Amino acid sequence: MMDWFIPYANGMQIGKINTGAFMIHLILSIFFLTSCSKDPIIYNLTTSAYPPDGGTVSPITKQYEEGKIASINATPASEYFLESWTGATGYSSSVNIVMDSDKFVIAKFVKKKYDLTTSIEGKGTIEEKVIKTGANTDYNSGTILELTAIPLSGWRFKEWSGDITGTENPVQITINETKKVTAIFVENYVGKNTSKFLALGDSYTIGASVASSERWPVQFLSELKLYTKYIDTLQIIARSGWRVDQLKEEMNNSKLEPPYGLVSLLIGTNNQFQKQDANDFRPEFIEMLEKSLKLVKDRKERLFVISLPDWAASPYGVGFDRAKVSKEIDQFNSVIKEECDKRNILLFDITSISRRALTDITLIANDGLHPSGKMYKLWVDKMIPIISKINFK
Repeated sequence: MMDWFIPYANGMQIGKINTGAFMIHLILSIFFLTSCSKDPIIYNLTTSAYPPDGGTVSPITKQYEEGKIASINATPASEYFLESWTGATGYSSSVNIVMDSDKFVIAKFVKKKYDLTTSIEGKGTIEEKVIKTGANTDYNSGTILELTAIPLSGWRFKEWSGDITGTENPVQITINETKKVTAIFVENYVGKNTSKFLALGDSYTIGASVASSERWPVQFLSELKLYTKYIDTLQIIARSGWRVDQLKEEMNNSKLEPPYGLVSLLIGTNNQFQKQDANDFRPEFIEMLEKSLKLVKDRKERLFVISLPDWAASPYGVGFDRAKVSKEIDQFNSVIKEECDKRNILLFDITSISRRALTDITLIANDGLHPSGKMYKLWVDKMIPIISKINFK
């Protein structure tokens, strides 16, 4: 072994060191220092969801070394959303935190909320009663409401429209999205003429050249009585040759007392026959429609319109340009249909039936122009299946 000499101090030699012993001492010192260093510090991460069914959080539990970054993810359940974190910062579904101590993190979920908008047609109110709440607050997703339509005096509840349809009252609705509901009330149908069928028109309504029992309004009422006892009387305001303006004048002069149980309107043939343009006919017909609606207090289901028959298909039409007349009848009927559709008023198309007279003379009365009782029966057969379904009570 070599000896290392310690240099002189103040001219004197201090001493010498054996190199082997020195190396052994150095190695032991390093080992001692290394073996005495601290173990890494471990922290616990614990997460949870509130409320428990609002969603999930991951990881649920995990250990991290001091200073490490923990990534936490929140997944909302159906009809929930993440509102906030407790023990972490941020509002996104994924957050990071530094593990410098044990951490407890909570993801707070909240039920989605939806609006319920209600409205009224007529006069009445809607009462809302919570049957079951979706969470802690009414109208959160999952809330079940009971809606009750309450009519004011003199009115009655008719039906629901919007996200609820039908006549059930009260009715339940589940709020799982934004919803709109309307309660429709109608005025009580009272008056001395509520059992009366009022037929408005011209020669086709009065039944020119047929017996009174063969007139279509008479046949119609006879059939309707098989389905309801609430319409039992007939009143006809009609005359051969009348245009719209003449029918309107007679109605103004008559002592009409609405509401009527049922009203029909068939007018316009003589406007066409006297060469009026269909577009000029439109405003007059609109006025007549509005006037007829008032007779049933805007109960549209109690008013129906009949299309114009094609008189050119009769033997009388031989002396005219049948194609031209038929085209004009179609133009008038187009106006009638457009205006009825705009107001959701029932229209019966009997024009095609009237054109069968080209090949079936039994459909024409003895005057060679107007329908026979047989044709009128075909009209009635088309109307009754629909009109008989009206609730006249």
